[in-house]
Amino acid sequence: MNPLLRAALPYLIGAALLVALGLGVTWYGSHREAVGVERTQLEAAANARQIEAQYRRQEQEVVADYTSRLEKAHGAIQVSNAERDLAVGTAGSLRDVIATQRARAAQAAARAGISEQAATRAWDVLKACTDEYAAMARDADAAIDGLREADAWAKAAAKINR
Repeated sequence: MNPLLRAALPYLIGAALLVALGLGVTWYGSHREAVGVERTQLEAAANARQIEAQYRRQEQEVVADYTSRLEKAHGAIQVSNAERDLAVGTAGSLRDVIATQRARAAQAAARAGISEQAATRAWDVLKACTDEYAAMARDADAAIDGLREADAWAKAAAKINR
């Protein structure tokens, strides 16, 4: 082998080792950077999924709460309507009793020769009072029915704004 080449060979080998070492370090740094970027992307995706899942849970809780309140309100309305219907039925029965008793009082007055108006006055007053209470109850029911929807919306809006 050439003596010049033989003298330069250790330097050439050293230079080749330095180039290889430089390329290895560069490749290793690039590899580590790629791994870091991939890890960051995976963490960001996991965080996005976690935030989305939390949002879905909160949305489901709001829907469940709103549905529960609507069901309770609907139940209360049904109870209220049933009570109202019972009161209307009872008032109808009371009016029937008043009419029957007024007719009996009129018949008794006719048999006794007393003025029908004098004998039935108390029953007429009672019927007038009953009719007035029934009219007030209808007005109150109409007002309540009108307020129920507005009240439900106001409560729903208040709950959402909390």
